Amino acid sequence: MIGYSGRGSLACSLAPDSDTSTIRLSPGGWAAGNVNRFHFRTSDRMRIAIVAPDLPDEVIPTFPALTDAVRGRPGLAFSVITGPAAAPWFRRHPAVDDVVVFDPAHLAASRLTPSGWRTARAWKRILAGDPRLGEIDYVVDPFGLPGTLAASRRLPGRTVGIARPSRGKLPVRQPYDSQYPIPDDLHRVQSVRVLLAAVLEYSLHDLNPDYGLSIEAEPVVTDLLIDPDSLPFAAEDIDMIRRRLQQTGVSIDDVSACPPADADEWQRRVTQSRYVLAGNHLSGWLAAALGIPGVCVCRPDEAKTLGVITTRRSKQKLI
Repeated sequence: MIGYSGRGSLACSLAPDSDTSTIRLSPGGWAAGNVNRFHFRTSDRMRIAIVAPDLPDEVIPTFPALTDAVRGRPGLAFSVITGPAAAPWFRRHPAVDDVVVFDPAHLAASRLTPSGWRTARAWKRILAGDPRLGEIDYVVDPFGLPGTLAASRRLPGRTVGIARPSRGKLPVRQPYDSQYPIPDDLHRVQSVRVLLAAVLEYSLHDLNPDYGLSIEAEPVVTDLLIDPDSLPFAAEDIDMIRRRLQQTGVSIDDVSACPPADADEWQRRVTQSRYVLAGNHLSGWLAAALGIPGVCVCRPDEAKTLGVITTRRSKQKLI
């Protein structure tokens, strides 16, 4: 119910030797000549780390990319480094078995300052206390923010990210080991999918995106769940919507009047509603991932870069 279809393919070759495998990764026409060699353990489960900002609204849109990656490479596991608000949402995807609660934005501070020094020490303790972070083969940074870039550089494994454009005669020094020139206005789901496809050598053609959420049947409690805080309207317009809905006699769950306490309550209340009225934020994406029909109201041009939720009664479909 959300997103765009992907186009593109990436090639690579696998050449086994005694105890390691060598992959030659080439992103085709996007970055011709940028060929990298690396080694990874074949006896262990492949692990990819994703560094994400502490934005809950950004989490669910990335789930189809994680599911596609696991289909492209069975047995793949994800470690996610993110802040406390986004962490419980990442834990809901079955392929994510390791969530490190640490806001990457803090790592952008200079190590020469007291706060930066304390942050660096705390980060080292986290790395020492989580053995799965030592098993990372790749670090994928689909956001390219100062904090996510800083965290990517401080993790083991080969870094993969979005290439920075050259603005002069000399090429810009790229911050990642492997980088791909992805357009700035590309849908964020596609950015993650392109980078993971580059790492895992599968094509983006004809994939069937799946959010990977476990969906249990819930009894219908309310006719309409409304998330006024996510709607792109002024306060007086929101009040008018509430008055009009009260005149209809439908039962309403207003999440702004009684916000859900955690991710479990969010999912329960969404699945107990017949329809959803929301903006292009967490509540709308969650409803789409769970197959709850509804209406997503977008600001002008927002659908191109953030995605759009359809009113169709179709579970886990993208348009």
